[in-house]
Amino acid sequence: MKNPLYEGKQPMDHETRARSRWLIMLIITASSIIMSLLITFLILHFTHSPMLPIIFIIAALAPAIISPMTTWSISNLMIKVQKLEEAHRYLATYDDLTGLMSRRAFIEQSEALLKLCERNNEPLALAFLDLDHFKHVNDVYGHGGGDEVLKMFATVLQQQKRSSDLVGRLGGEEFALLLPYSTLDDARALLERIRKQTQNTQVGYLEHTIKVTVSGGLACIKNNTQNNLATLIKVADDALYNAKSQGRNIIV
Repeated sequence: MKNPLYEGKQPMDHETRARSRWLIMLIITASSIIMSLLITFLILHFTHSPMLPIIFIIAALAPAIISPMTTWSISNLMIKVQKLEEAHRYLATYDDLTGLMSRRAFIEQSEALLKLCERNNEPLALAFLDLDHFKHVNDVYGHGGGDEVLKMFATVLQQQKRSSDLVGRLGGEEFALLLPYSTLDDARALLERIRKQTQNTQVGYLEHTIKVTVSGGLACIKNNTQNNLATLIKVADDALYNAKSQGRNIIV
């Protein structure tokens, strides 16, 4: 199931615009030549001047030379500006290390999905996930080893989640999953797959092999009750705390 927040026509990105600039340049150049010839004809017609071929040749050549150069320069500038805008937008929306959604973007889109599920009377679950003893990983293997572990776990999340789910890195070793259209049992089954895959995955870093586990706290909205994201977060966070208290590497 696709995420409804991403449905609809997507705006043209800078790569698409770059591929289409030849066509844009051709259309603008052709239009400029036609307009130049039309204006020249009207001026000659209303001034009763002789319509010499050389005049129309000049009227066609001028935009044919100037328009492509101008259009190409403006197009290049627009592509560079759009590329910078896309880069800033990506950095604001996604975590640079893992490629997952940033905390702010995750919260914003979770609010929208929660309202959508409530309006349609659909179930929704929220999971908080925390890598166990991650500080020990950084202390023993350095931040380079820790980064490799974070990227591994992000890959596990991407592999296991559905297209309708939201997944974000909240900060450090803390991650979150929003699971629309999921009951508590469905969400627990998904988190168990994530937990087991994480436990069984080895991370190679320099000459070391790193293994980690993950604990999770899970919450689900209740039908016919007033729900909000802050309450759901609090319940999931408390469940995660309980998972840590019970020995880690479990889902509560």
